[in-house]
Amino acid sequence: MEYTKLGNTDITVSRICYGSWRLAGWDTKLDQGFLDTVSKALDYGVTFFDTAEAYGDGHAEHLLGRVFKGKRQDVVIATKFPFQKSSPDQIRKSVERSLRRLQTDYIDLYQQHWPPKKPPLHDAIETLQDLKREGKIRAIGVSNWMEPEWEEFGEPKEIDSLQPCYSLLWRSIESSVLPLCQEHNLAVIPYSPLCQGLLTGKFTSLKNVPLDVRQKNRIFAPGTFEKALGVVARVVDIANELKKTPSQVALRWLLDHPGITAPIVGASSPSQIEDNCGACGWSLPEEMRLELSELSAPLSEGLNPHDTLWDWHPRR
Repeated sequence: MEYTKLGNTDITVSRICYGSWRLAGWDTKLDQGFLDTVSKALDYGVTFFDTAEAYGDGHAEHLLGRVFKGKRQDVVIATKFPFQKSSPDQIRKSVERSLRRLQTDYIDLYQQHWPPKKPPLHDAIETLQDLKREGKIRAIGVSNWMEPEWEEFGEPKEIDSLQPCYSLLWRSIESSVLPLCQEHNLAVIPYSPLCQGLLTGKFTSLKNVPLDVRQKNRIFAPGTFEKALGVVARVVDIANELKKTPSQVALRWLLDHPGITAPIVGASSPSQIEDNCGACGWSLPEEMRLELSELSAPLSEGLNPHDTLWDWHPRR
């Protein structure tokens, strides 16, 4: 495992962050399997875990709290409050609920899940700063803030991290948001780094794609999907050449990209944990990294710096 600092903070995190969306309680019969998988992540050196109040209405937080009981000092917990609850009073109620479910008296990184239309962005950040001074949280993060939000807020140094959607197949943050984060040394922890499984190589046709949240993923749109498959095919070839898996190559492309702290990757089995962690401890040959960057660039051509991967946004 590799480790790094979380932006300007003194918090050290693993460069693979375990994303707990799959622990959200969509099927509680799977809880024990997920608990075993999180325990395996700890065995592999993963110390950074991302969750949210919205994941199963707190069920994911509850499960993580069970696993981390007695191990709190060994992990860095990031969670998120819903954008619909961004008033000062609502944020305070949300953080108390998360603290109870996670069985802890502090949260390492507390994030706004999406930017809301109301109240103003400053209101939420000021409340988070108060919580930081009170010791309830250690760092302030935002998720899905794109160029309009950063321009409106105007004070990036008051924030410690950004959680954007970013992968080899979706690179809209590169034009302005990522450079801004690099300028101010904000941590960048991308979600959907495997583009919901597409970069694993397991989908070869839209007929193979589950009819779930991927329906709102713009990369899975007819026409775009077929172009993305061309990039995936080269990822698979490179993986074979390097004796790695496609997931490891796609994650390593991110890990080698300047300004990226730790991609957030989900896992529903110990074998997936092992696969994800195999992205650490090596680097892509420079010519292969550049080739993948050039090959995937057309997929992001024409994207605006406010575009997210989804055909939905609370402020657009």
